[in-house]
Amino acid sequence: MCTSISYEALDGAKFLSRTMDFAFELNGVPTFLPREYEWISSFDKNAYKTNYAILGTGAKYGNNYMVADGTNEYGLAAAELYFANKAEYDHEPTEGAINLVSEEFLLWALGNNKSVAELRENLKNVHIIESNNGVMGENQPLHWIFSDLTGVSYVIEPEGDGLVLQEDKVGVMTNTPDYKWHETNLSNYLGAQTTSFGSKKFGDLEVTPLGSNGTFRLPGGYTAVDRFVRTAFNREVTQTAADSTQAVNTIMHILDSVVVPKGVNMKPDGPNYTQYQAIFDMTNRIMYYIPYENRTIFKVKMTDELISAQKTPKEFPVTMTQEFKELN
Repeated sequence: MCTSISYEALDGAKFLSRTMDFAFELNGVPTFLPREYEWISSFDKNAYKTNYAILGTGAKYGNNYMVADGTNEYGLAAAELYFANKAEYDHEPTEGAINLVSEEFLLWALGNNKSVAELRENLKNVHIIESNNGVMGENQPLHWIFSDLTGVSYVIEPEGDGLVLQEDKVGVMTNTPDYKWHETNLSNYLGAQTTSFGSKKFGDLEVTPLGSNGTFRLPGGYTAVDRFVRTAFNREVTQTAADSTQAVNTIMHILDSVVVPKGVNMKPDGPNYTQYQAIFDMTNRIMYYIPYENRTIFKVKMTDELISAQKTPKEFPVTMTQEFKELN
């Protein structure tokens, strides 16, 4: 369970953001991976290097840092989301190609592509293999959303036909079903509106509204279908932020409508909840991070100095206890 949106402020600043909803504790924190970061594929033990610096939500598993979302120094941003019962990867590696397990894909994609257009061209060299060799110990069914400084939004959904980019015209992504299904399903909610419906007569009885009722059609649950519809509506009608600073606040309000409180959705291994929200300002190379335990917004900027001087991975620890601003 996750929700992601792309967004653009009136001043042209471009964003990609997401909620990370999961039962397994990922323990991710804002993490910087430098240029030429070397990592070893869990699938075939081949060594790879990134060409570009990455700032995202990362954690170290074994010898490698992994990222579940992030942006690189050229403004290509991405997030991985769960795609249960739908993801179909290659069953055998392709000789001479880059063969990866699913959770390694973002390391390659963000570390070696400057834009969605470049990613589309380079995808032909990459294959994701059905494998339990990954850091999670079993195959992870994933799909991915990408955005860049042109403002386009694309998704990759591996359903047996390799890795193919398809445009996300809604600018929203959740989980299973696939994106095209979600896109079609929006036609069921054309009755949702921001203004209230007026009174209506039933026989001789005139029934008047009891309050604001224009959004009564919106689904209120936490399924992927409900979250997609609710987020698409809110993204479309919420007043557009004037600038990059205001955009962070606006995106948080949109994502808050699908944040999953701990205990609402239970799995056998514990609560499936929103472990964090991450907002990536691709234009200004800034990451904003809001953990479940602390609603403070933590900010990390990928400065030129950080890119040129930092030669090893760097974690930015965050406080996991709620902080308050005292007013007296």
